[in-house]
Parts: sequence; C-alpha cells; structure tokens
Amino acid sequence: MAGICDLLDKQCILLDMDCQDLQQILKSLLTTISEAHPQQAPAPMMEKVLTNPGFSTVCMGFGCAISHARCTEMKKTFIAVARLSPPLDLGADDKLPVALFFLLVGPQSSPLFHIKILSRIARLLHASEFRKGLLQAKTSEDFHQLICNKEQ
Repeated sequence: MAGICDLLDKQCILLDMDCQDLQQILKSLLTTISEAHPQQAPAPMMEKVLTNPGFSTVCMGFGCAISHARCTEMKKTFIAVARLSPPLDLGADDKLPVALFFLLVGPQSSPLFHIKILSRIARLLHASEFRKGLLQAKTSEDFHQLICNKEQ
C-alpha cells in the first residue's frame, strides 16, 4: 500500500506560508496539487473538492491540523502540506495555533485507504521530535525526507 511519502509530492510542500484563514490555506494547497498534477487533479476538479460537503478539517492539537475530502471524479489520492508562519488560530481544543497543516484528497471509491492514510498522518504528528523536525526543515526536500524516514 502506498504511504504518505508516496502520495506527497515535494512540490506540494509549502514552507512558511502566511495565511489569514482556513479557506486561504485550502485554496493554496488545492492549487498546488493541481499545478503539480494537472492531468490527474485539474483545477476545476480541485474547485469541486473545496465545495464538497464532506470536506472536513480536524485540529488534532500540538499545532497540527488535517483537512480531508473525497471526490467522485478523482482517481488518485494526493497530499499537500503547509507549514504556516506565523501559526494560525483555527480553534484547536488545546488552544495552540496551527503551524503544520496537512491536506488529503482522494477518490470517493476508496474510503478504507483514505482512513488508513489519515490515521498514519495523525500517528506521525503525535511524535514531538518529528513535529519539531518538520518545523525546522530548511527545504521541501528535507521536509519530505523526514516523512519518508519516519514512515519506514
């Protein structure tokens, strides 16, 4: 089964993004996916994902959030990440502003795979040293490599 490292293109890692609200983060990440994968995730499809009623954002604490959606037109799963600077208050239960924001989008036809990837992301983000490494990564390549190393 493909893992986070396989689904996350280095081009879809946005470091030190300055955003004012959740919608701006989501639009930026969906645009990034569309630009990195124009054949499999064209802009009109990504616009539909944004308006999907099943779109959900979870502030999991520790300065991390995950948004996810499934779309009937999609054939492949993609992940995009934003490291926010400054961190943004998204109303997390622990009151910490969000600095690491993961977006998972995939086909409607694979709910079990979608849940497994969500679970993997959440599990990785619970490790404080790992989060610290992601927050300190100098480049998208370094950020991606940390995920690949941790996932092995």
